[in-house]
Amino acid sequence: MSLSQHIHIALELWCAFFCGIAIVCVLASRFQDNVKSRLLIFQLNTIAFINLLEVQAYYFRGNTTKLGYYSVRIANFGVFFMNHLLLIFATHYICHRMGSSHSKGTKLTCKAITILCVIGIVLLILSRVFGFYYAFDDQNRYYRLNGTYWIMLFIQMLAMMILTGYTICHWRHLKKLEKVAYLSYELLPVLAIGVQNFVYGISLATLATTYSVLLMFVVYEIEYSEVVVLDKQRIEAELSLATSIQTSMLPHDFPPFPDRKEFDIFATTEPAREVGGDFYDYFLVDDDHLCIVMADVSGKGIPAALYMTISKVILKNTAILGKSVSEILTLTNDGLTKENNTGMFVTIWIGMLEISSGILTCANAGHEYPAIMRKGGSFEIFKDKHGFVLGGMEGVKYKEYTIQMNPGDRIFLYTDGVPEATNNVEDMYGIERMIGALNKEQEAPLEELLKNVRTDIGSFVRDAEQFDDLTMMCLEYRG
Repeated sequence: MSLSQHIHIALELWCAFFCGIAIVCVLASRFQDNVKSRLLIFQLNTIAFINLLEVQAYYFRGNTTKLGYYSVRIANFGVFFMNHLLLIFATHYICHRMGSSHSKGTKLTCKAITILCVIGIVLLILSRVFGFYYAFDDQNRYYRLNGTYWIMLFIQMLAMMILTGYTICHWRHLKKLEKVAYLSYELLPVLAIGVQNFVYGISLATLATTYSVLLMFVVYEIEYSEVVVLDKQRIEAELSLATSIQTSMLPHDFPPFPDRKEFDIFATTEPAREVGGDFYDYFLVDDDHLCIVMADVSGKGIPAALYMTISKVILKNTAILGKSVSEILTLTNDGLTKENNTGMFVTIWIGMLEISSGILTCANAGHEYPAIMRKGGSFEIFKDKHGFVLGGMEGVKYKEYTIQMNPGDRIFLYTDGVPEATNNVEDMYGIERMIGALNKEQEAPLEELLKNVRTDIGSFVRDAEQFDDLTMMCLEYRG
């Protein structure tokens, strides 16, 4: 083989390789099921095969063996045949991107070029039988029959002219790089064919077509990246709105009842993601009863946030009916388990404080133990009776217990994200550290008390990622 043949083989192998990479990229994109993606993949596959067939033709050129005889003929026929297919795919791709596939102009353009290509394929098949386009000499080398070869060129040129006219009609709707890509496909191969007709032995048309199709791929990927960015911005905006909505659902004004001096309360929450499954609540059922709730939904993110909303609404609507805490949990569990196909559940600690007497009636549905501080003492874990989680099984009954709160007593509630906060070496913060942080200044104002715990957690985990929501609430009974 000559040096030029070696160069052509190397270039066309590289072109086929790049087309293969482009196909993988398109398949990996989220657009793989739409029309544009399929048409682009068809083009990339076709031009890759054309390059490989060109390599086959160059490699066996002049080879007079039986293998060489058939290889050269199959390769040359395949190149001409697939160029017609490529023109059909490219036309549908360009028309689909520039105009509605149902518009009259688009349909006419696609139909006209498809008909021309079908005519070209039929003539190509007839040429294979009668030999009026090209032939092979005794050395098994391809050569054109100049008298009739121009018929095939005329059909392709006419199709290209129609496609170029369609592109010009939609010129103002195209971005700059799209204009370059489409016109390069429509004009560069034509120029390359013109050069080939005067400088025989080089294959510029295939290289020019490959360049143009790869440029279309670049346009596609740029569009894909723009869509990804827009989707990301849309999701961020929606998550920001969801965060605002969820935050507004939780009580966040402190002190919550400025005219009630018998108690004080403060709470904070930090979701691990934009929205989370932890929630707290407190509300007056009547003038003498304050309901406080700490809950943790299984999972994280939007599913947990949705389940949290449902749980919170059902529980509060049940509580304001004046039910006991055990009845509140039982009825809430019945509401959550009915037609629950998600497998999600929620742990809840609930207390009903009789403000006049300080009696706190409580029930625990699989939640963390509360921590209690008696006036003048220190916080200690109170190991209460655990019931089953809410939403896990129908018909569960819950038991309640009472705690006598005296003036100056405090109760601290939290979700498992507090003791299970993890540092870079996967050590957990733990209950002991939490109690230690509470007791550093156990009689500090409630807001400062919770800030101390949060600061201590931050010092422990340092720059480790927050894996779970952090929610805390503290109630002080003043009598």
